[in-house]
Amino acid sequence: MARRSYVAVVTTVLVAEGVLLVWNAWRFDWLAGYDAFANDLYATVVSTDLRLPSANETGVWHTPPLWFGLAGALRRLAEAVGWEQIQRPGQLLAAASGLAVCIVAFLLARALWPERRGLHVVALVLTAATPALVRASAMYHPETLAAALAGGGLLVAVRGLRTRPTLATGAGAGLLLALAALTRAWALPVLCAVALVLGIDAIGSRRWTAMPALVAVAVVVVGPWLVNQQLAHGSALAFNRSPPAVSLLERRPASFYLGPRMLDVFDQPVTPRFRNELVPHLYADWWGDWSLTWDTPPPPAPGVLLPDRVVGARVRQAALGVVPTVLALAGLVALVFLAVSRRSLALGLLPLSAGALAVAYLLFAVRFPSTDGDTIKATYLLALLPCATVGAAFVVDTARPQGRAWTIAVAAGLTILVAAQLPFLVL
Repeated sequence: MARRSYVAVVTTVLVAEGVLLVWNAWRFDWLAGYDAFANDLYATVVSTDLRLPSANETGVWHTPPLWFGLAGALRRLAEAVGWEQIQRPGQLLAAASGLAVCIVAFLLARALWPERRGLHVVALVLTAATPALVRASAMYHPETLAAALAGGGLLVAVRGLRTRPTLATGAGAGLLLALAALTRAWALPVLCAVALVLGIDAIGSRRWTAMPALVAVAVVVVGPWLVNQQLAHGSALAFNRSPPAVSLLERRPASFYLGPRMLDVFDQPVTPRFRNELVPHLYADWWGDWSLTWDTPPPPAPGVLLPDRVVGARVRQAALGVVPTVLALAGLVALVFLAVSRRSLALGLLPLSAGALAVAYLLFAVRFPSTDGDTIKATYLLALLPCATVGAAFVVDTARPQGRAWTIAVAAGLTILVAAQLPFLVL
């Protein structure tokens, strides 16, 4: 791809994504997002009283406070200037963070394969056109900020590993990852993965600066929050519900793991079908809108069927998601083999981080079972999105034969994928 075309395409995609996310945030009813009212109570307490809320004040007391502090400050500013919708700045913060996730995916691809411009573009487009990211970017919710900060920390670490990890590399990655963990606990597995890889690099190279710097900065930044949770709530990873008094293996039925209604994801991918069946539930929520929070009419009375257009749109989304999902999974596996063959810790960091987050997600869903499927949300996994899309882009770019015709075919395929998903990208 010529440099001028490359710059033009990347700029166009980023501008279009920025406009899209701001448009959606402006139109999305903030109360329709996950835990919206509880989030607003948290932000109000933090910004007004300058303290953490108690478990009696908000149901999301267990969530780290960084996003709430920022959203609360923006909320007070909106009140001061007489803005009618005082939660809107918090939604715009989520939208800006969603755009940052796209930029991180692009820069990760560029850091690993600087000369493969087509790969960079594919990673960027696949990230920008992920319904789970676009939906979360419109909500009054901290998830996209955590994903952006975690991705930024991963990017700093990858760049350091590509050359030579330094004190600045470790401190920079540690700061971003710690801030991500101070936004959502889902960043902690990524932080652990980066610390492990930097430790392995230190053992091999005998350069003991980056890993201790990362750990030290992370302890200073996120340590007080974890200590507070341990002292105040009995666990550094406290949650707003208590785990059942049975062993971990007994907390979920076999259907949770086996997904006996898995194929229903291509027939009726909406609540309450296959509720609490991990794979179909997660898949339908990632590519479509399992919980019906995106541009849908009010839920019908129990026993009343949803309109055909609502179900049909989500059925099409389920079918569309097959190819990107297969590419992402194949890409992460390919990165593992490539990292081993090249002995590249930078390449191996992506699948390791994604795997660490996936394991943490599974353990969380098993540890805190719910009857309403609340602990199986696709947005919990947004921090692994850049790793997945970079892996998918690697497969596409590697499998694509050289030649202008194949480049046009890939571009056409991406265009069709984006166009077909517009109902779940544009509100």
